[in-house]
Amino acid sequence: MNITYYATGGADKVISTKAALLEKIIVGTDIGSSIIEVSDSIDDGDGNIKIVLSGSTLQGVYEVNAIFSKGIAADITNQTNVSFVWKPTL
Repeated sequence: MNITYYATGGADKVISTKAALLEKIIVGTDIGSSIIEVSDSIDDGDGNIKIVLSGSTLQGVYEVNAIFSKGIAADITNQTNVSFVWKPTL
């Protein structure tokens, strides 16, 4: 299991450059007008979007348990304190 943590938002946050299982997303703080887009891409947070979380009350744990065949990248707008729990696939 790997945990990739981002304290700040931004575009093209790389979580895994290879195929991986995204187990969960943990959002540690509520921030107004937040968006988290998660893509099946090795480097582009909006290249092949599979998950979108948006709103002002995102704090919590989101169970995903999905395979991302190329890799995992995210665009995080306004949100802070986001952890991605994942593991490589074989």
